[in-house]
Amino acid sequence: MAWSTKLRLPLLRDVAGFGGVMAQIGGRRTVTALAFLILGSLTEGLSILLLIPLLHLIGNADQDFAVRVPGALRWLAPGGTLSLATVLCLLVGLVALQAMFNRFKSLYMARLLYDFVNRVRMNLFESIGKARWGVFTRMRSSDLDHALTGDIDRVQAAAFSLLMLAQTTLLLAGYLAVSLFISPVMTYFAILIGVLLFIALQPFRARATAYGRVLTSRRQEQYRTVSEFLGGIKVAKSLNVEASYFAQLRATLETMKADNIAYVRNSTIGTALFQVASVIGLSLFIYIALVRFHLSLAEIVVLLLVFMRVAPRFMEMQTQAQQVLINLPAYGAMQALQARFDAEREMEPGDGGQDGGLSLKTGLDIRDLSFAYGNNSDGRPVVSSITFGLPAGKVTALIGPSGSGKSTIADMLLGLLEPTEGRILADGVEITTKNRRAWRDQVAYVPQDVFLLHDTVAANLRLAAPQAGDEELWAALKKANAADFVERLDLRLETVVGDRGVRLSGGERQRVALARALLRKPSLLILDEATSALDWQNQSLVAQSIDVLRGEMTILTIAHRPSMIAFADWVVALENGRVVEVGQYRQLKARSGSRLARMLSGERAERETATPADGAPLPAPAERSAEAAAPGG
Repeated sequence: MAWSTKLRLPLLRDVAGFGGVMAQIGGRRTVTALAFLILGSLTEGLSILLLIPLLHLIGNADQDFAVRVPGALRWLAPGGTLSLATVLCLLVGLVALQAMFNRFKSLYMARLLYDFVNRVRMNLFESIGKARWGVFTRMRSSDLDHALTGDIDRVQAAAFSLLMLAQTTLLLAGYLAVSLFISPVMTYFAILIGVLLFIALQPFRARATAYGRVLTSRRQEQYRTVSEFLGGIKVAKSLNVEASYFAQLRATLETMKADNIAYVRNSTIGTALFQVASVIGLSLFIYIALVRFHLSLAEIVVLLLVFMRVAPRFMEMQTQAQQVLINLPAYGAMQALQARFDAEREMEPGDGGQDGGLSLKTGLDIRDLSFAYGNNSDGRPVVSSITFGLPAGKVTALIGPSGSGKSTIADMLLGLLEPTEGRILADGVEITTKNRRAWRDQVAYVPQDVFLLHDTVAANLRLAAPQAGDEELWAALKKANAADFVERLDLRLETVVGDRGVRLSGGERQRVALARALLRKPSLLILDEATSALDWQNQSLVAQSIDVLRGEMTILTIAHRPSMIAFADWVVALENGRVVEVGQYRQLKARSGSRLARMLSGERAERETATPADGAPLPAPAERSAEAAAPGG
């Protein structure tokens, strides 16, 4: 008993809390909805009450069919009787009004339900969007997708079931009120039977809650498998490992099937017990009404009609309560996720953040910068005590082996990650939590993996500048050496590029991404391994595009390959998260043993030893053409 009480109280608190949130979001409309539900139960009861005087006419052949009005309704007929036609017309009119009212009520409740669900979805969506970037590095994107699509559907089901539970409870109250007019004692008897049945079915509601929690985790597993497979289907097919994903999904589905069958097995036991108990209660009801209280035939018929409507309502309450408890864990999961993102919320101008006030006319200073991820088990920083500068209007190359911390530095300069230690200053003003969003307005970013919408070229460009006209789009494309190939497309700017830009080549995607970045007219342009997957010809085109931007903006290019840093004014070399070399490109290139010199000699050696099948030498990379234009090249 103690365990049952401990279990029941948290469930009641959860359901009450959920209902409270629905009422808060609905506002005054929630009160109106409850009024509609109460009015609906009253109209249902009145239509049944009108049957009592009609049934009294049964068996009387020598009468004028005048209907005696019950004492409680004498105000309808001062003489105490109504004609049969009048009563029938009242019955038809009442049912017609009830039908129209129910239609209006259903539409009103549907709007209330969807407004609540949409608010819950948007609250989570906005919390995700306003959180710091660091929180995303510790989460699966598939879990976020599932919360906004799968879990929200279950929240909607829970809200609908809660509304239906409220409606059923009020209808039940209306029927019992009608029954009180006929026989209070028999009404109390029916209430006692219903309450005992509802209490007896408590274990089945507890199982519904447990099943709901299991269902949440199982659906997350299912969604992760599908999302990861579709997101990496090219790799999966290239490795011929599709079967492992099939087996993983099949195992999850079989587990979900077993859980569902176990739940249905238990819930059907409850349904069967309720049906048997209902028949026993009905038999006792008839016996007591006839033998003990000697009710009239008309009263017994109406009481039976009420009882036959009341009994399913108790079962419907059980069913709707189970549906609420099954789906309520999804709401709990969404609330926990939202709380996690709210705790990592990025400061905006409206809540203490600064709007504007930053410039990049002299340069960017990075001083004693360190960063360690919060889930780094050994506590070792990814980068440590980084100090260097980005002169305004110049091109700075950040080089180093994979894992040396280049992308982490880029994310901090972009304003996505916050340094664990150290400072970043733009023209002497420190970039902090308060102005980090404002700083991002001045930065453009081109990553290695380009993100393109399944939309037109124009739509993809206008992600960066929604109000940009076609002339601005073409100007950005020309700066990115992309105008020529866009002009050759069938619909030019209105050409759909396909999912993630699949209809474009890798070089074309990169140049569209560069044009999109340039539309922002940034003070700082960051290229993070933006050409590492491209051939030398496409690298050369991108390099030329970047080279002509010298002086217009400050540029940071991150690359392994020398062909993409030959146009740089300055070079910063990293190893194991630390700066090991800083200097002008020309000087470091000429210095024997420098990291830059070793990188250049390594690429030359690789190029000299690698030849095509026909023995002809490989074409020179973009370095030579770009290097000629670089200062000190």
